[in-house]
Amino acid sequence: MGEEAEEICAQHFLNWYNKQYRRDYIHQRAEDYFPEIKGGLRWEFVAYERNNLQDWVGIEVKELITVRETSIRFKFWQDLCLELTQDLAGREIRGEFGILPPVFDLRSEERLKFREAFIEVLCQEATNMKVDEIINIGPDIADKFANWPKEKSSSLDEYYKWGEYRPSELQITKSADSGCEVISLTSPMIGPYSVPEKHKETFNEVFSPAGIKANKQLRLAKEKGAGETILLLACDSFVEEGLIRSHVQSLDRHLISDIDYVYLVDIGRGDRVIKISPLGEG
Repeated sequence: MGEEAEEICAQHFLNWYNKQYRRDYIHQRAEDYFPEIKGGLRWEFVAYERNNLQDWVGIEVKELITVRETSIRFKFWQDLCLELTQDLAGREIRGEFGILPPVFDLRSEERLKFREAFIEVLCQEATNMKVDEIINIGPDIADKFANWPKEKSSSLDEYYKWGEYRPSELQITKSADSGCEVISLTSPMIGPYSVPEKHKETFNEVFSPAGIKANKQLRLAKEKGAGETILLLACDSFVEEGLIRSHVQSLDRHLISDIDYVYLVDIGRGDRVIKISPLGEG
């Protein structure tokens, strides 16, 4: 993460914090406040109120960078399911349906064609589906939508039926006979990973013992006199805060022993700051 992005993250956080708690914190680089740490182990920022330079907090910034692709895909399917729900209501089909989506990049000009194919297939299947039944409508979608994704055939039966590549699966289940809704039951898979798994992977990179990590950096801040330490997790708008909160709460104490607070900071939206956990006293 570049210094400019770190500055944006810290400033977003302090703007939010000052407004939330009626404070007047400003910040500067830790190595400017403590020249002796320049070039060695250090945290990012020292923050203090304008009229009190001696009482300061240490702030470290880490970017949750590898969740971006999976989170964008997760948001893609959430939005698409809202549109499919509207389409379903227009056809007067009753029921609540959940889908297990594949990885699928859909150009804007193809979106309506896919929705039409999906609803047509669902209308054909819905009346005969039982509650909790799971079916694969991927091949039926592929018959009506030319750009439906394909995957390498994994068995002789699939190879004989489809050739080297078969239509991706689109599993759908009916959870109720009443209502009218289409929801994404889980995230699309990215390689071997789902959104929750990818969140966990990138989160563990921040706290793994290898290299200079957040707890080690903020321990130095406390040794230098920080009253409190704060870890800012810089993210985009699609990061699932519930997953990150769960990961924080499940961490071994020794990985977070010198981190008092953790916040998510949306570096694309200055007004989105979320307190994830008070990990220490205060």
